Order: sequence, then structure tokens, then C-alpha cells
Amino acid sequence: MSLFSSAARRHVATMGCIAASLACINATYAAPAEPAPVSPGKYVQMAEDAQPLRQAADTFIARAMAGDRAATLAMLSRSLVERIGEPAANKALNGQILPFFMQGREVGGSTTIARTTDANGSSGFAFYMWLKPADGGAPKPFTVYAVREQGRAVVANVVPDQLVPNRHQ
Repeated sequence: MSLFSSAARRHVATMGCIAASLACINATYAAPAEPAPVSPGKYVQMAEDAQPLRQAADTFIARAMAGDRAATLAMLSRSLVERIGEPAANKALNGQILPFFMQGREVGGSTTIARTTDANGSSGFAFYMWLKPADGGAPKPFTVYAVREQGRAVVANVVPDQLVPNRHQ
């Protein structure tokens, strides 16, 4: 699945994402090489604008950390699930997404927010975050892309355990 950031400067990076996980292949998406400078005031406004989708991302993370496959699957973009198929979605959730989040104690550290647009043109926000493992090890990076799809806040992509330079801080 391709995700396209609305940032002006883009580069193409190959990394595992939920679509790749779900399809068991690598996918290519566009991500900014470096974040475009944003004034503190504009970043605060963007964070406020992102709040409803941040709540959806937080709910997805909580459900995944609890191991609730059905509730986690229900929060995924229906367009994504239909495109890759329900069996592939379940395989990724059971094999990669849920195990990653279930090892976590809590989300912590900094969160970077960026505007994003998914492959279907739905706009939203990417949340670059950290998961603190229950075993006390080093925090692990992950990204949740949340968009509005037909008026509903959904998770359009998840990139577990992948550091995105200039975004995970």
C-alpha cells in the first residue's frame, strides 16, 4: 500500500508497514526526507487538529496492547482490508501487529505528528511514537497512520518496530 505525505519534500523509502505485513511483502510509500520547518504555533494548531485522529490511534494501540484482535481489526481502514483481503489482515495482526503491541507496558517518550494522505486520498495524520516494553528494555519505535474514511476515524497503516529518521525523536 502506498501512503503519501502532504509534505512538499518527499523521498521514497521501502519499509515494512501494515499493508506489507498484511500482504507479507515490502511496500513503498512516500515520506519526507526531513520534516519541513513548522513554527511552534502552527505545530500546536496541527496537534489540536489531529486530536480526534490521535484518539483513534490511541484506542487502536490500547486494543492491540490488550490483544483484542477483533476490536483492533475493526479499527483498520475497510479499504485497506478489502484491498489485501481479510485472511492477510488476520495473518498480519496475529503474526506481527498484536505481538509487537502486546509486549508493551505503555506508550511513552515523544510523539511527532505529520499530515498524511493514504492511497485512497483520505487525509489524516501520522503519529510517530515509542512503545515501552513490559520487560523494561529500550523503547521501540512505531508509527500509526489515522485518517477519516467516509467520516469515520480509522487506522490506515501501522509500521511497528521501524525507526523513521527525523520523525522518531
